Amino acid sequence: MSERATARWSMIGVLALGSIGSMTTATTVNVALPSISGAFGLGQEEAQWLSTAFLASSTGFMLLSGWAVAAAGMRAAFSVAMLVFVAGGLCGASAQEPAMLIVGRVMQGAGAGLIQPMAVLVIFTRFPEGARGLALGVYSLCVIVSPAFGPAVGGVLVDAFDWRVVFVATAPLGLAAIPLAMSILPPRAADAGKAKADWVGIALVIAAIALTIQGLAHGRREGWDDAGTTARLWLALALAVAFVGWEARHPAPALDPRLFRRPGFALAGLTIFASGAAIYASTFLAPMFVQAVQHYSPTAAGEALIPAGIAMAVCFPLAGRLSDHTDARLLLCAGLALFGASMLMMAEGATQTEFAAVATALALGRAGIGMTMPPANALAMRQAAGLLAQAAPAATFLSQTGGALGVALASVLLEERTAFHADAMAPMLNEANAQLGDAVAGIRAALATGGVHPGMADAAAVARIGAAARASAQLLAFRDCFFVLGAGFLALAPVAILLPGRVRATQIG
Repeated sequence: MSERATARWSMIGVLALGSIGSMTTATTVNVALPSISGAFGLGQEEAQWLSTAFLASSTGFMLLSGWAVAAAGMRAAFSVAMLVFVAGGLCGASAQEPAMLIVGRVMQGAGAGLIQPMAVLVIFTRFPEGARGLALGVYSLCVIVSPAFGPAVGGVLVDAFDWRVVFVATAPLGLAAIPLAMSILPPRAADAGKAKADWVGIALVIAAIALTIQGLAHGRREGWDDAGTTARLWLALALAVAFVGWEARHPAPALDPRLFRRPGFALAGLTIFASGAAIYASTFLAPMFVQAVQHYSPTAAGEALIPAGIAMAVCFPLAGRLSDHTDARLLLCAGLALFGASMLMMAEGATQTEFAAVATALALGRAGIGMTMPPANALAMRQAAGLLAQAAPAATFLSQTGGALGVALASVLLEERTAFHADAMAPMLNEANAQLGDAVAGIRAALATGGVHPGMADAAAVARIGAAARASAQLLAFRDCFFVLGAGFLALAPVAILLPGRVRATQIG
């Protein structure tokens, strides 16, 4: 490997270290929410803000990454972002009131958001055309896999120590990355012009995302006609419209509208957004399905996801490498179709579905995502000649926004469909139903044979029937969620063909 190649990969290594440290925290704290809620007496909505604050902050601050690099240079911008992240962790770990917890999560999200787009910028300004896909695949693997390990890490730390530890668990990685960054990442160019930041745009988009997530969560709990739900969602829409209008007139917009006037970038951006939603929504649904429906232990659920992790680890760099030498549209189309097919396989799942079938379906889905993300980013960047500094944070923003909304919408769909199926079964659970009467009689007889008092057997039999009905409603709801994901991605697959073919991107945007 040449000296220049070594320098390029060293930059990616430093940026990946920072991203692993910061993005693992995206989900590490979630597993500690019950303990945090108990310590501070938080309600469900207040606890939800700890997750929302990180997601909204990291998503919004991604759009400031280009400004930070232009204003201070990548070396200083990365180091400051890591310090903000570490300081946020300390703030959360030492919090004595809920407000400080949320401030800490906002700071952690801001640091994580600033760091993520930097690697994409390095790849498309420092790597030659034939090596960009591989670099994207390797870096994307670090960013995508890190949040998946967060809950496991958080659970171990909470059980072994205390919930406060999860806020600072990855701080050593961040602190270790800073001296490496100071020696490896490039400083600010001497001839760099004065950079402008779009603070109003950032505030608008963070508020819009936070209110959308909160509105969906509130509607799920309180109902969609609740005044608090409608107020949140309408205000979120108004802020989103204001953000678009502001960006169209701002001289240095956080999200450059010129990018979306290029059809190739817009279509690639749609795929990146959808892929982010797929990764996070399926990561949210799959562990819940195998534990709630198939009654796997947490350990068995983790084992079911191991093949999926291996498949993604193999496919991310492989797809990145192939996108350097083949038509990336073909990889993209195949990856979307494979993920869609895997979700349709999960939609056929049942209580007795074999472990191997579940693990295979999840592995195929992760392989599809691994084939999708690197070529989608590569295609987007190839359409951004002259605007690479703006395109890198925009692409990362789209992926993260898709992820945040994907989890929120998957949660809503799961709960709504569970209620739908439970309501559909309700008429069958009455005394006039002969089949129900026979089932109750059979359970009552079995309980009586086992020594249960006849007076208690009836109530126990009815309770068992009710539990079985709720389990069936939940199974059907999971099937619906997987079907929606599968059908949606199969429909999206042909869109890849509409993307422009390979074009040469300029070396510096």
